[in-house]
Amino acid sequence: MSNHYLDVALGLSATYLALSLLCSAGREAIASLFQSRAKMLLDGVLTLLYEPAGLALLRGILPSLRRLARREGGFDLRGLGSDSLAAAVMSHPLITGQAQAGRMPSYIPSTMFARAVMDTLQQRYGRQTSARSLLAQVNNPALQRTLLALLGEADDLAALEHALCHWYDTVMARTSGWYKRRSQSVLFGIALVFAVALNIDTLALSQRLWSDENTAQQSAELAAQMSAQLTAQMAEQAAQAAAQAAAQAAAQMGQQQPPSEPAAPSPAILGAASAQLNSLPIGWPSARLDHLAQQSAGAAAGAVLLAALGWLLTAFAASLGAPFWFDGVGWLLALRGTGARPASSVSGQGTQGQR
Repeated sequence: MSNHYLDVALGLSATYLALSLLCSAGREAIASLFQSRAKMLLDGVLTLLYEPAGLALLRGILPSLRRLARREGGFDLRGLGSDSLAAAVMSHPLITGQAQAGRMPSYIPSTMFARAVMDTLQQRYGRQTSARSLLAQVNNPALQRTLLALLGEADDLAALEHALCHWYDTVMARTSGWYKRRSQSVLFGIALVFAVALNIDTLALSQRLWSDENTAQQSAELAAQMSAQLTAQMAEQAAQAAAQAAAQAAAQMGQQQPPSEPAAPSPAILGAASAQLNSLPIGWPSARLDHLAQQSAGAAAGAVLLAALGWLLTAFAASLGAPFWFDGVGWLLALRGTGARPASSVSGQGTQGQR
């Protein structure tokens, strides 16, 4: 296959990879600022304890701004009411002790959550000798029915705590899926903003790379450099993750570990991504939109629609995530003969299964 075809494909793939990395960094910054993972965790707790009315208190612009400013009311537990089991559990010292002051934890081990629920129930209804006598006093029929079904024939408190662990893990698996879908939408929105702000028009860029062999070749060489840097970072992160997992296993035998977190791109990787974008014929002014005033209404509308389509294609491609394009660049480099395909994809960036 002609190297020019591969250079054009590499240039586009590396552009999407660079944009995905920048968008991933932006998404992680937004998630941290607005405590998105903690908010989604509380959504899951309200769901598993059958208190859907409390979900409305977490949504909207005002609660989001309060979370951004770390103001009281960002997680309005008092608004849930004094009878809320979710508010009492999330205010338990076992839960609040896992986050900094003024923040909500973004992850709670199932064993810790179950213990907090059991202690809260026993504080409210007294020390009971059986699980069924304790659940009989809970004024939440849906929660009662769920936990009784999970208990089966058992009736001891240890079995109830185990049932709570199982129910928590089940709902949190669903919550993780909610977060991933929402995160994907956020990634697409950020990518669209970048595409318009930087005028990264896939249609115009493809045409330019195809007609300019030097630009296409330069972009392919930068793609090879960025792939090498990503591979080195991936190896370093894998070693750090293995060491951390070994330390956690030694310190907390039998404890459930938190789900893996997306690793933020390093400054070197973000620098390489910026260099890749800077090397491309993108940005303003746009050759496609420069002379709209001199064109007929139909031609001007067509130019705007083509530009919008190019931006949307760019945003969609970037929203596929850095792992997808990292693997794609690796395959193209191996086919081009400038490097071997990496063994595995970048972990934690873009579309995959984030908190």
